[in-house]
Amino acid sequence: MNKTHNRMMKNFLITMSGGTTTVINSTLAGIIKAIKFRYKSSKIYAGHPGINGVLNNSIVDLTDITKEQLYRLQRTPASGFIGTTRVKPLSHSEKIRLSEIMDKYEITCLLNIGGNGTIQQSKAISDQIKNIRIIALPKTVDNDLGDPELHEVYFTPGYISTINYWKHITEMLNIENLGAHSHDKVIIAQTFGRETGFIAATARLADVNREMPLLILLPEDQRNENEVLSKIDATVSTHDRCVIVMSEGYRIGEISPRFDMTGQIMYGSSNDVYAQNLVNLCNDAGMQARSIIPTVDQRSNILYTTQKDIDIAEDIGYKAVLALHSSDNNFFFTISRNHNNEIFYQSIPMDSIQNYSRRMDAKFIATGEYDISDHYLKYLAELYDGKVIDRANFIYLNEVASG
Repeated sequence: MNKTHNRMMKNFLITMSGGTTTVINSTLAGIIKAIKFRYKSSKIYAGHPGINGVLNNSIVDLTDITKEQLYRLQRTPASGFIGTTRVKPLSHSEKIRLSEIMDKYEITCLLNIGGNGTIQQSKAISDQIKNIRIIALPKTVDNDLGDPELHEVYFTPGYISTINYWKHITEMLNIENLGAHSHDKVIIAQTFGRETGFIAATARLADVNREMPLLILLPEDQRNENEVLSKIDATVSTHDRCVIVMSEGYRIGEISPRFDMTGQIMYGSSNDVYAQNLVNLCNDAGMQARSIIPTVDQRSNILYTTQKDIDIAEDIGYKAVLALHSSDNNFFFTISRNHNNEIFYQSIPMDSIQNYSRRMDAKFIATGEYDISDHYLKYLAELYDGKVIDRANFIYLNEVASG
């Protein structure tokens, strides 16, 4: 059956969904390399941007992309080359149109790079279009895709570089706060992550011995405003200063949220942010505070991208294509960990996945202490790799795919 699938493979379509990362193009490059190696006569197409591009007949031909372009693409952050998009669940008519477009371009495999919404989108497409293979591939700096125990999805491409980013930012904020605490008692940084604390948790790597006056605000351990303010006040009383790293979804007061096409809150585009509410709360209590909210910088800044993250992201794309040979299912391709703590790649049948939107498990949180547990700190230390990509290799592909 596997050999039959290989003979039946005609052309490939690649799409990206959701927020970007600094290594999303590494996965794209890995996919293209594998197709060129295994399916030499196939055409390689991409929606520009994403499924929206496909539905609007904005489809680019990447078949003749050169080795030099692939090398540069692998080291290009964000998703400017073929673009990414957020879309509402596809309607019946849109899925019919998608099927017609697949037939027109003789597509026999769709590779969809994204998060939990992308998996659900891929499952919906597979229910409608039965004559193509569908692979979903992981991508998110938030690390909120997968099972809570981190076995089936050990981590997501992009998260390793984000660990490195926030370790550096936290160290920098501590130095700033140390020097300016005579007047700025509290400095507050707000991370991405929506209602999860995976990114905020990475701040602990800047202070593994817990010597810094650092509070980490995780949405999975939400406390009321009075408790938070009391903890900040106690920290300032002890250390004469306080550094706070909080997830964008940690609720302080009220905000006026805006929502994307999938119904998720766009914290960075809303009228207010929780970090500013916390700044106001501290200032009103007599503790001068200020905030830093790096928004897209934390997912697009190539300066903190590690070679390890790039290599893993490319491997996922490359090996996902090769996995077509050994599986007859539509599947999600991921990095997993077994009970012996061994890391491996695996294909998870898409039909077996119900919801891969995860939050931090209770065992990873030091409940009530505004901190993560040593268990999660060990996990971060295993993933962390401070070996950033050599500046000489910042060879961006400063162009948009066309065809």
